[in-house]
Amino acid sequence: MLRKLLKYAGLALLSFGIIATAGQAKTLTVGQPNTSGGEETCAHAQYNTIGAAIAAASAGDVVAICPALYPEQLVITIPLTLIGASANSVNRTLIQPTTLNAVNGYVSVITVTNTSNVAIKNLAVDASYNTVSGCSPALSTILYFNSSGAVENDAISGAELQDVSTCSGLFGNGFGVLVENDGSLPGPFNVSVTASSIHDYTQDGIYVLGPGSGISSAVVNVDIAGNSISGVGPASGTLQFGVFLNGAAGQISGNMISEGLCGTLTIYPDCYNLRSEGITLRSVGAGTVVNGNFISNAQSGIFMNGLTMAKITNNVINNIEGLDGMDLYGVTDSLIQGNTVFNANPVSNQSCGIWENTGTGIAGNTIQNNTVNDAYCGVAYVTADNVVSGSYYNTLYTTFNIDLNPDGPPPVEPGTPPSSMVFRRRPAIAPIAH
Repeated sequence: MLRKLLKYAGLALLSFGIIATAGQAKTLTVGQPNTSGGEETCAHAQYNTIGAAIAAASAGDVVAICPALYPEQLVITIPLTLIGASANSVNRTLIQPTTLNAVNGYVSVITVTNTSNVAIKNLAVDASYNTVSGCSPALSTILYFNSSGAVENDAISGAELQDVSTCSGLFGNGFGVLVENDGSLPGPFNVSVTASSIHDYTQDGIYVLGPGSGISSAVVNVDIAGNSISGVGPASGTLQFGVFLNGAAGQISGNMISEGLCGTLTIYPDCYNLRSEGITLRSVGAGTVVNGNFISNAQSGIFMNGLTMAKITNNVINNIEGLDGMDLYGVTDSLIQGNTVFNANPVSNQSCGIWENTGTGIAGNTIQNNTVNDAYCGVAYVTADNVVSGSYYNTLYTTFNIDLNPDGPPPVEPGTPPSSMVFRRRPAIAPIAH
């Protein structure tokens, strides 16, 4: 099994553009003294710690880590592959330091800094022994800083603040995977996060931060695909997002994202001000794609603020409480197609499948072939959009032009609505400035 994994790792290195002739790259095996067996005999590993293997490695090497618990904090500054191996049918390699220290202002179990082509595969990485409270130092389980590489088939957890109330703002602290470019290096930086389990984080499952915003500044490009991301939502006491792209660009596809509903919080204003969102896009690069994701239990399934030429397609969103299946602010020339939204609390919350904020200018979006079942309205749109061919079931309004009615449609339900049904739309409660 280990032979197959190492062969796979070698192919991955080639895919990241590392060119190594035979004899240049080498494999360094890490194992604990009590680890035995395996096709490659982990008992004869050259190193007892991952840190020692990294220190001995050259660019392009593979560090194969046999199953065990490794209480280590790692820093990687050269192109490497870390890969969890298998021995005697055991296939779990856990990196869980009991002490986490700040490295250049960041606290992370694995820090990848100022390098490229670093792959982290088939590892369990846990930051639960951190002692961070407050918004700094930045806490994450895995950090790519001014770097490129891949996170694949990993279990990522533990990036939770000791006291959530000490940093509860929009950008917060406590990230499963943090990808950041501070603008000191030109990039572009390309990072993929795929087929991983991400949970027990305070703020974001994956947070990608570029140095700027809009079309020209998105020098961080990500491929986020096939992950399972699980949060607890506003019950944690802070805003919480499954995936947050901020001034970056890329593709988000095929992920399963679940956050949390309001619970005992009042929807307005408490839950609204401490809300969860499945996918959040803020000032992202042109052409960003969000396709085929399944998002449940959130206040907004996909929240968009500052997009152009994006493609939001074939996503399934359900159990929405407080906002909408999709919320659009400053989205222009984009395609929103083939999405399904259901159970958006139509009466008590007046949530819609797709809601576009008025006053966004010449939007020019195409909203077509979307299906909404059980919501206050199917699509609330601005005049400059093209809304066609949707299917809207069990909605009080199928489509609604918000430019013509900036205060929103009246809360009309057959019969006499209860006095508690007070329309709560954006003009009454300003959105959090994403």
